[in-house]
Amino acid sequence: SKEKKMKYLAAISILLISQGLYAGGHDESEPSFEGLISSEIFDLDGKMDMHVERRESCGGDTPKHFHPASGTLVYVLDGVSQSKSTGEWKKYTKNEYWFERTDWVHGGDADTPAMSEDDCQSLLVIRITEKDKDHTVFIK
Repeated sequence: SKEKKMKYLAAISILLISQGLYAGGHDESEPSFEGLISSEIFDLDGKMDMHVERRESCGGDTPKHFHPASGTLVYVLDGVSQSKSTGEWKKYTKNEYWFERTDWVHGGDADTPAMSEDDCQSLLVIRITEKDKDHTVFIK
């Protein structure tokens, strides 16, 4: 169920953060966002993958995209970020997080609140996908 997936993502996130397991290498062949620091894929059960990314950036906006994953959990490690995942824009600060539902198209929105170059963020992003499935699809 959707609720089980959200609880599963939250539990994994807390475990990773508490154990400091959010660093790793980055595969240059994967799509990426500005400020990608590390990206790692963990095999969960031979059928599912857990994608863990760490990103750091200041200001700016992300290109329009969606995640065909089983949902995405975004945790703010430091700074300030924003999301419209609840239907309305909301700012998130250190130790806050939001959940992005599967296939939700976002990024590059005309109503995105401006952030200054001084508004920096350090994020931990966790997605669960079917084995070897793309976690992000960019829309041109």
